[in-house]
Amino acid sequence: MGEIRAESFGRRSTRAWHSIEERIVEIEREVFGDDAFSADELRAAFTGRQRLAVLLWDGDVLIGYTQAGQARARGTYYIANTAIAKSYQGRGLIRLLMERLYADVRAVGARFIERDAAIANGYADKIVRFHSADIITTRDHDSPYGRQRFIRMRVPEA
Repeated sequence: MGEIRAESFGRRSTRAWHSIEERIVEIEREVFGDDAFSADELRAAFTGRQRLAVLLWDGDVLIGYTQAGQARARGTYYIANTAIAKSYQGRGLIRLLMERLYADVRAVGARFIERDAAIANGYADKIVRFHSADIITTRDHDSPYGRQRFIRMRVPEA
């Protein structure tokens, strides 16, 4: 295992997307199976206007990502997708991704984050516990992906 680091994705060129596309799709399918976003949906999420993405690397191997876009609420970004390759899960690496994403969200002047998180696997509870001081509201709801918790929170300070 090399140095694990999170980097903001520079979407300025189609070459940037093409250099990671295959691995992003692979991780997406590994983690989400039949519920995975398509390659076209992922390309739009990573390269669209007003989108932010963070890549997680182990040396020169891409092992995870998260991406967010502007939400309807002013000054808010919605985290649409986060995935870490299964062989790297359970090591607390989500924190590296989120710290970088929060910095990027602050850099574009947004102050709030929204997301939906799975309830069944305990992910929603972990987010709420970890960010308890920043949580504004939560709401549980049904979705095509199972029970989810909608979370609106202030972007944590650095």
